[in-house]
Amino acid sequence: MDFLRGIAALAVLVWHYQHFFYPQAGTHLEDRSVQPFYSTLRWLYDYGGHGVQFFWILSGFVFFHAYKGREQLSLRDFAVNRFSRLYPLHLATLLLVAVLQFVSAKLLGYFQIYPINDLYHFVLNLFMVSHWGLQKGWAFNAPIWSVSVEIVIYGLFFVYMKSLGIHLRSAVAWFVFTWVVVQGVSPANVFSQCALLFILGGVVHELHASLSRRLSTWWCAVLSLAVCVFAGYGLYLSGTWSERWVYFGLFPGLIWLCTSLECLGISAGRAGRAVGNLSYASYLLHVPIQIAAMTAMDAAHLDRLAIVRTPSFLAAFLVTVCLCSYWVFRYVELPLKEVIRQRLWLRPDSRAHVGT
Repeated sequence: MDFLRGIAALAVLVWHYQHFFYPQAGTHLEDRSVQPFYSTLRWLYDYGGHGVQFFWILSGFVFFHAYKGREQLSLRDFAVNRFSRLYPLHLATLLLVAVLQFVSAKLLGYFQIYPINDLYHFVLNLFMVSHWGLQKGWAFNAPIWSVSVEIVIYGLFFVYMKSLGIHLRSAVAWFVFTWVVVQGVSPANVFSQCALLFILGGVVHELHASLSRRLSTWWCAVLSLAVCVFAGYGLYLSGTWSERWVYFGLFPGLIWLCTSLECLGISAGRAGRAVGNLSYASYLLHVPIQIAAMTAMDAAHLDRLAIVRTPSFLAAFLVTVCLCSYWVFRYVELPLKEVIRQRLWLRPDSRAHVGT
């Protein structure tokens, strides 16, 4: 599961590699085939941004796992868990991006990647409401948008947990209600999409738990593999990217399959956990690293497009993000989380799993 989380984060990194090709902030890369290893990494270059939706499904699964049997948890402890996990690194990277954009504007006369970096949007980002419909466009460390949306769903989850309790019937009821309200999955309303995919992850968790009590673990693994194969075949027949096949077949199937494999003792082990631990840091660090690199190349009057087309630069970028993410996770993210939880007197038995 941790390994899947790391792979989803890597998909987003490759998807955002296109930032290096932006001639100016707020533009887009029209021809993605100019990116290195495009024929091999085409699915990541074209669809890697859907790693966000995978995160939402996985978050639902992890939350159901982490909080099942702990329905008496107080709102205060739940909020401290969320705040200590998400906010310190968000604040650090927000300030870092603000400084880097200021340097770019002073040296070059323009911003990098995202065009809006004013006080109003800084305040929106500061309070993690950067994608609540109050924004005028992409600003500062824009990838935080998915977390901004998801914290609203965290509130819905807490209400659900306290009122209905965590079990299969209530999870299915939430899913069906959300599906009927939004009539499927639509990117037009990111809150409804996040709510639907989050609870889908919860349904997968409860379905696995229910079937595990009736079937052998091997049968659960076979069924989950069948779901992945069926979804993959449906995606192949469609001939194009299909959100419904991916969101409601492939992604849940992969999560269920990895869960079944874990139950069979087949795991990525420490390496998988290490990869997963880097996911949040890499998600928030890769844009600041890109801004710094683009500013440096432009200030030195280098041919940025020629440089970023090379496979060696792509490899250097990915390695740099991973190394920085490891250092930040170990020496910044984890220590700050523990300090906040200790200062706010969070009881040890109220602390959620590190993955949440």
